[in-house]
Amino acid sequence: MNANASFSGARRPIDWVNAVFLVVTPLAAFVGTFFYAWNHGVTWLEVANFIVMFALTSVSVTGGYHRYYSHRSYDCSKAVQLFYLLFGAAAVENSVLSWAGDHRSHHRFVDTAGDPYNILRGGLYAHMGWIFFKDTRDAKTRERNVPDLAKDPLVMWQHRWYLPIVIVFTFALPTYIGLIQGRPVGGLLWGGFLRVVLVHHTTFFINSLAHLYGARPYSLKDTARDSWWLAPLTFGEGYHNFHHKFQADYRNGHRWWQFDATKWWINLLRWTGQAWRLKRTPEPLILRARLEVQKELVARRLAAARASDRMWEKISRRLEAGSARLQAAHEAYVQARAERRRRREEWTADLRREWDTRLAAHRADYKAALESWRAMLRAMERIPQGSA
Repeated sequence: MNANASFSGARRPIDWVNAVFLVVTPLAAFVGTFFYAWNHGVTWLEVANFIVMFALTSVSVTGGYHRYYSHRSYDCSKAVQLFYLLFGAAAVENSVLSWAGDHRSHHRFVDTAGDPYNILRGGLYAHMGWIFFKDTRDAKTRERNVPDLAKDPLVMWQHRWYLPIVIVFTFALPTYIGLIQGRPVGGLLWGGFLRVVLVHHTTFFINSLAHLYGARPYSLKDTARDSWWLAPLTFGEGYHNFHHKFQADYRNGHRWWQFDATKWWINLLRWTGQAWRLKRTPEPLILRARLEVQKELVARRLAAARASDRMWEKISRRLEAGSARLQAAHEAYVQARAERRRRREEWTADLRREWDTRLAAHRADYKAALESWRAMLRAMERIPQGSA
């Protein structure tokens, strides 16, 4: 089957099981929980049931289904893998074999007909509309871009037993927790239905909102965007433009201050010896990507202003010289910082002071180059635009 035709809704029948589930569960979650709370109140255990189940299933989707299985951005122990498979299934977003297959197709064919949740078909379609259609591909075709997962015994075990796992971990477990207080219905509503619906839509936000709103600082090649306000709602998945540019990075929010709960979770696993080989994009590559985007935006501004060839040449030379200076200063600073961190304990006090001075000089050079670059960009913003 042609990959670009695989996810064409017009060619696929309605998946009535998915359709009914996506319609009925919000009714049970919001109407059922409201009336149950109205008539029976709310206990601390029900709220805790919701919060804990929401956290476990969310991190299993973001840290497990997404960053571990789909992108292999780190390695982890069998115990963590089993946790991901059990609570990932509890999110009721399909087995990891199917989920990762769809997600890899999304990255490979983003914004085209081969993209399962193509945003160009509309925000609602990308958000959840695509799930209403059956995947009519045969098993061999579906597994073509997940050969590594198809060879994983644990993954295939989850794929075969997906529905029983869903029943136990999505509905039976929170119901059993509710029984502790003699309120099984409350447990089912809070830890089951309400939690499932909110996990669904926070996940779906990445397919829709993260392709509609926000900035594109690392790549202009597709619709993926960075949205800081979306990150807290999605366990850090809101930095979607960075993710699409650097898919193998275990972080979505690569800066230390960016909210990325999944990044912190994976770091916790590393500190406890349960995860290793965490992949990080080198800082110079990240800077280079930002500079390329900024230069492209200047080029678009010049084209809109119908700049002369002479102006194009002059500005291009300035941009290339400025970006080269900034990249060189940044790389020197990064290397000096890494060397100081790596060998500081070996050095004498005098050598440490010498390297502190050297590092401060590299930092000053980098900041000066960065400010010069920013000033150049501000000057480019004053280029008058041609009328439409």
